Amino acid sequence: MGSAENAGKKLSLSEAHAYWGHPDDGMNSPLEYLLDSEVHRLRNASLLSVFERHVDRSDSILEIGCNAGRNLHTLWRAGYHRLSAVEISEPAVDVMKRYLPTVYKGTSITIGCIEDIIKTVPKARHDVILTMAVLVHLPQESEWVLKEIAKRAKKKIIVFEYEASNGESSRHFPRNYKRIFQLNKRPEIEKLWPVPGLPRSYVCRVFGPRVQ
Repeated sequence: MGSAENAGKKLSLSEAHAYWGHPDDGMNSPLEYLLDSEVHRLRNASLLSVFERHVDRSDSILEIGCNAGRNLHTLWRAGYHRLSAVEISEPAVDVMKRYLPTVYKGTSITIGCIEDIIKTVPKARHDVILTMAVLVHLPQESEWVLKEIAKRAKKKIIVFEYEASNGESSRHFPRNYKRIFQLNKRPEIEKLWPVPGLPRSYVCRVFGPRVQ
């Protein structure tokens, strides 16, 4: 089935949760996220370059959708040690525990879907909230989660997300993150595009503190 046809029928919320909890189509294996490839090295460098400009080593960081922990590992090695994460896939967290034990032990990880967890996250508990290629998989009926994210980052929100006009597959839900977060009183303070290591359909945006 071609990508255009795949993009026509989107996954429902329950289907998205089922897929990302246990990807079963031979794609998106947690181990693939830990491969030492040129693409992953470029992504790591892009992540660090943004964090060097906007995040202090003492800041508390929450990553939504950490998978097997590649981003967390990159940040940990660079001296960012106040790490928390949310991940829907328990098998992915098991991979992190096996291959990145130091990061696993040093990160406060909550397993479950973000829709169930985000409202339990106290406002302004985390200085920075990070996502990379995760919100693109958030179904339209869960878009309210973005408003909750906007309330909960004390300093910055950093997203590396898909912004093409059409989804590449049934799992892609493209949206305008600048518009959404600015409507929720989070001004954009940096845009990075293209992002080395990510397809040109992805944009990095950094949003500053909430405007009262």
